[in-house]
Amino acid sequence: MVYSGLAVGLADELYSTLQSLATQYNLCFTASVSVREADYLLNHQTFHLLIADLDYLRDKHQAGWLSGIRRISFIPVIILSDAPESNISGMVRIGADICVSAKWPYSIIANLTYAQLRRYTQYNHYSEPGGAGVSSFQIGDIFIDPARRTVEVCGQPVSLRPREFSLLLYFMRNPKIVLTSEQICEHAWEMEGSYNRGVSGPVALLRKAIEPDIANPRYIETIPRIGYRFTAYHDETCDDCSSSVGLL
Repeated sequence: MVYSGLAVGLADELYSTLQSLATQYNLCFTASVSVREADYLLNHQTFHLLIADLDYLRDKHQAGWLSGIRRISFIPVIILSDAPESNISGMVRIGADICVSAKWPYSIIANLTYAQLRRYTQYNHYSEPGGAGVSSFQIGDIFIDPARRTVEVCGQPVSLRPREFSLLLYFMRNPKIVLTSEQICEHAWEMEGSYNRGVSGPVALLRKAIEPDIANPRYIETIPRIGYRFTAYHDETCDDCSSSVGLL
């Protein structure tokens, strides 16, 4: 499998060297020319790693952008900094996994990058007590594997963007419970103070991906003026849905 990495604000020489070294790890980078483009890419593509230059973000007055990454993705976040000792505490608090010196040899940066990728894509802790939260499970027609970020509906694979994946996971961990927009924002995406934006858009995209008939949803029920409920619908044959599930 070829993994995808997103690079934000890296110097051309570092990016080309990192891209070359990363090929041995089946990792291919995409360079984002702006924070806005990075947001778009994270919302519309699947990435397995993000590496960003902190000084670049500060020059663009976008250092705070990093705090929103965890709302849409759980990918490893590597921050490059000319002064990692001073920045690591703040970076970890807003969601970074590691803060390394941009002055280090590129080979070291590449090895650390691969180490983060390996932890995210290959390691799991299913045998550990704390692994229950990432173990795969199935409710009704839908199977989900949080660690591998995979979903199947009626045995058919479905591709979800990070935001919709987190939404489905939250629904499936709370089946047949009416969930308000506030609860969804806080627990599915760890967002606060954004309830007025609503969740109707992400719900619509999720329905488009998993519902056999969007006009008559069977998995996600709308509760007027309150929120939504995951109904955990189960059809023993499931013949009618296997050919009509959508892909995002």
